[in-house]
Amino acid sequence: MKVKFVSCVSALSGKMEEFVMCIDKKSGTVWMREYVKPETTAHNHMVGSIAKNAGLFKEGVSTGYMDNLMDYADRYNLATLGQTGRVTGYTTLMKVLYALKKAIPGVDLLTLTPQDVIDSDLPIKSVREAIANGLLPFIQRYLDLDADII
Repeated sequence: MKVKFVSCVSALSGKMEEFVMCIDKKSGTVWMREYVKPETTAHNHMVGSIAKNAGLFKEGVSTGYMDNLMDYADRYNLATLGQTGRVTGYTTLMKVLYALKKAIPGVDLLTLTPQDVIDSDLPIKSVREAIANGLLPFIQRYLDLDADII
């Protein structure tokens, strides 16, 4: 069902009873559809478990490492100004972890801890090392992002 409101409604989104509404900001068209609860699958459960472990992973890293991830995110956002998509320290950590999994398929993101990174000599012991190994996109002035993960 396609719904169009007059210009007095500049932004409308969310749920109303059993319907979901959202606005296309370019055209101003508001879409309304019946809310359908997505089916929980094994893949959804795995992604949720990885995200839960990433939160625990984040709690175990040093504050300097998290500060470096946030600095990287700020510099990356400035370098890609005008493009869509912004990153934060947490999303940068997720990018590093998934890039690590892609580069080294034996890494288990469901159980990975910062101590495992040190013990297994994985290439994300610092943000600088992750950039040098191609796990994060290159940014200018990355050499000072060298705080250890623990």
